[in-house]
Amino acid sequence: MARRGENIYKRKDGRYEGRYIKFYNSAGKAVYGYLYSKSYTDLKERLKSCKTEKWGASKGMNIPLGEWMNTWLSSLGTTRKPTTQRVYKSHIENHINPALGAIPLKKLNAEQIQNFVNDLNLSAATVKTIFATLKSALISAGGVAPQVWSGVKMPKSEKFITRVLSVEEQKRLENALSGDSDIGIFLCLYTGLRIGELCALRWEDIHLERAVLTVNGTQARTEKGVEIISPKSKSAKREIPLPPFLLEKIKRLPRTGEFVISRFGRPFDIRTYRRHFKHILNKAGLPDIKFHALRHTFATRALEVGMDYKTLSEILGHSTVSITLDLYAHSLNEHKKKQMNKLGGIFQL
Repeated sequence: MARRGENIYKRKDGRYEGRYIKFYNSAGKAVYGYLYSKSYTDLKERLKSCKTEKWGASKGMNIPLGEWMNTWLSSLGTTRKPTTQRVYKSHIENHINPALGAIPLKKLNAEQIQNFVNDLNLSAATVKTIFATLKSALISAGGVAPQVWSGVKMPKSEKFITRVLSVEEQKRLENALSGDSDIGIFLCLYTGLRIGELCALRWEDIHLERAVLTVNGTQARTEKGVEIISPKSKSAKREIPLPPFLLEKIKRLPRTGEFVISRFGRPFDIRTYRRHFKHILNKAGLPDIKFHALRHTFATRALEVGMDYKTLSEILGHSTVSITLDLYAHSLNEHKKKQMNKLGGIFQL
């Protein structure tokens, strides 16, 4: 039996075995090292030395943060999706390493990290993701005390009201849609697909006999180029019913390739389709909005016609209903007025 807090065990062969944490891997799990000795006192002293130095023995905590960040990023392997690793790499190269990269791990402190966070002239959400990247790497290093990052204060997030098309604007947009590739805009307006999911949609994902489409992938730009990868989460892989009018539009489309939204037999690149959307907005005389506004518009219209949050959450591919509630608890002023006006009818004689 080990003595409390020492992690030293006596083996059947008479030797003592000691265990210590060498470092934490990219998933945050401890990787252990083992020492052996016939002498309990000798092993205790050697184990104490290893616990003090933690990661990398004599070198680990002396290396610059920037060097460790690059090592950590390279160690991720398949534990993170390519798109996630690209985000990490951008945070490291553009923000973390330029500001903190020269500081040795053992000299890094909470004040330095707090100043780094305060100096980031970015949105609160972006600052939080950059800090999360740094924190994950520091945890994996193993020898950095939690106090270095645990007390750092994040900027307060501003409440963001999503831009949606009014009913009149949506009609103008739909009237401007005429080409075969425009079906993608219809799909997003009436199913809430993300643009990456749209550009990854194959004909085999549309089941005409059941009037549904399945989301099985998303398009992403990796170091290898444009690829179709797994959805961002388990909940993002979903089945969405198709309204009858939309089903009829899909049936009339020519199948010129494997993908529903394609050009020259190849799927539309996300950036190319965004440019196409900008052209359609200009044609319809509408203000410049992000493509993602189509997803917000779908959600708003769905709530306006009485769709419940649970159903909407599943169609949108959110992991929890609370995410849907947080994003779409608001509604358009036009809809608010209609709902409030119903109150007056209760007591009218």
